[in-house]
Amino acid sequence: MADEDGLLPVGLAPEGENDDDTRADAAALFGIDLGDGSAAPIDVDTDGGEGRTATVNSNGTGPSVAGTDIWSDNVKEDYMTADWELQKKVIGLRLIEVNHTGDNIAEKVAYVIEEFGLLDKVFSVTLDNASSNAKAMETLTPMFAGYLGSEPAPTPSDPNKVKYHLVHQRCAYHIINLIVKSGLKRFKPYTEDFRTAINFLNSSNQRIALFKNFCIAKGVRPRKFGLDMDVRWNATYLMLKHLLSYKDVFSVFINSNYGSMLLTASHWYIADKILEFLEVFYDSTVTLSGVYYPTSPLILHHLLDIITHLHESSKDQNLFSIVYPMKLKYLKYWKDIPLLYSFAFILDPRGKMRGLFNVLTIMQQKTGFDYSSYYGIVKTEIFKLVNKYEEKFGVARSQRRVSHPASIIGKRKHAWGRIFGGPGASSVVGPSPASAPSPSLSTSAAACELSAYLDSDNVTAFEDDFDLLL
Repeated sequence: MADEDGLLPVGLAPEGENDDDTRADAAALFGIDLGDGSAAPIDVDTDGGEGRTATVNSNGTGPSVAGTDIWSDNVKEDYMTADWELQKKVIGLRLIEVNHTGDNIAEKVAYVIEEFGLLDKVFSVTLDNASSNAKAMETLTPMFAGYLGSEPAPTPSDPNKVKYHLVHQRCAYHIINLIVKSGLKRFKPYTEDFRTAINFLNSSNQRIALFKNFCIAKGVRPRKFGLDMDVRWNATYLMLKHLLSYKDVFSVFINSNYGSMLLTASHWYIADKILEFLEVFYDSTVTLSGVYYPTSPLILHHLLDIITHLHESSKDQNLFSIVYPMKLKYLKYWKDIPLLYSFAFILDPRGKMRGLFNVLTIMQQKTGFDYSSYYGIVKTEIFKLVNKYEEKFGVARSQRRVSHPASIIGKRKHAWGRIFGGPGASSVVGPSPASAPSPSLSTSAAACELSAYLDSDNVTAFEDDFDLLL
């Protein structure tokens, strides 16, 4: 029950509900053993801490669909139309008739890629976070390294000591789902009652008809309600959102027919708070699930939105037990920011290196981790990547045709405000743009072009209709 001050009840889930996950994440991130009791708080907010072809979806009960992000031409006309519309094509749908192990998944994915002659044209592979997918990528990554190569190059004395920075990308939407699920466990006693109510209504055609007539009598448009599902992103958010708009008629009808007071005022209060809390995750998932506009430049924005939301929510004593495991899950996957996220952000003319510096400063304030060395790594690696591109496709790049892109929706303006001085900003101004980190990386024409781009002023068009591809 909510107390008289309108605060959320403390301890929303049975003790130990998600302690196993919390202990594992805490041990992996901080080397801390939480023991067998309930998860104890850890202060991670210190002042000075440190076209898609497949996505492998392996749940052990059905066929897996192999899916990778393929970039397969010298220039971008193959994955964009002449009107600059992103293309998405399914090139293989294969049934895995044996156990969904990493070796079996890798075999199926490699077969499709080889069948289409794309082994040396794979830029990145996006998979969900199943352990078997990670195992599959241990096999596939060296096979798909023909496009980008490795750093450093293999040597006869130590052929395996190489790094493949970009090939394996973990699905950001799946990570967001894992973060949300780790917190929703604490709300289980309340969400279960809503599921019971929906099941009670939907299990009888007669009750459905009675509810329809009741809605009409009350002047409300009748509708059906669906249950949330673990495998469907945002499902709990949408279930509660639909229910809340029918709170009065739904609650009266269920309590009158169920035989007991199933849904109380406390249930609806908690549902409203859950909806408010989950909104940032819903917005991020919807935006990043886009198909026909670039999403990679937006990921850092949403990482910043999420960690800021979690950081602020953790200050509420009634939310701490919910936010704590969510923050651990966030740090487990995103404490080390994938280079591809930063590259895409920098290549947005509104971001560049100055914007990245500010983003990392804010993230350091929210997480307690030091990103100063990461900033230098990003700068070095983006020049290396541009030089590799020049070596492979310099001639084709100079011959590409010029097209006019269609309108693409950009990131919301207030997010840029946080980065460059709005509410919640870092109160810092990024360092002056600089050229290549070393003379050896600035010799190619593409590197000179990149230096000129980074040295120029940031674009300040933060409107929602800003055309990123123009």
